[in-house]
Amino acid sequence: MLDDDDGGWEPSDNRVIRIGLVLYWLATSAAFLIVIFVIGDLYISWAQDRPILRVFALLIAVLIWLIGRVFRSLSGNPPLTR
Repeated sequence: MLDDDDGGWEPSDNRVIRIGLVLYWLATSAAFLIVIFVIGDLYISWAQDRPILRVFALLIAVLIWLIGRVFRSLSGNPPLTR
């Protein structure tokens, strides 16, 4: 038997996923992947005796991450603390 407290989702629940937080984590994941590819490219070019650090790609990763931070702050989510 269902109880009234076992009802479905309501907009006032604390479980609401804010779009800003989702965009923040998507941007953070994309920036992390870019950094991983830059590190991989550095190791490959280092093995070929031509070490090249892709500074532009790292700047793009930082920019993507900062855009994600802006989305998170605009959605009203507090900063993550430990």
